[in-house]
Amino acid sequence: MISVTDLNRGGASKTLSRVGNNHPVIVLDGNRPSAVIITPDDYWRLTQAEEDFALYQEAMDRLHNGDGTQLTDIDVFGEHYHSVNDGFEPEFE
Repeated sequence: MISVTDLNRGGASKTLSRVGNNHPVIVLDGNRPSAVIITPDDYWRLTQAEEDFALYQEAMDRLHNGDGTQLTDIDVFGEHYHSVNDGFEPEFE
């Protein structure tokens, strides 16, 4: 933890060197937490977890509140659709 005052007095460089993956630094303003400094990797991991949880919630909502309709590939693409094997493999989250 570091105070805003210490950051303003030249402690920013030292503080940033203490930040590491899974080792955030909490900034205090008036002895109360006001900010958290994290690494870009931690930020990415947290935003991915948030997105994954939102998708999970949406899936659970559909599972519990949906009308049970299931679509086939023909329902979605039409009967004249033919898949193309171009070697591309999509990435799924």
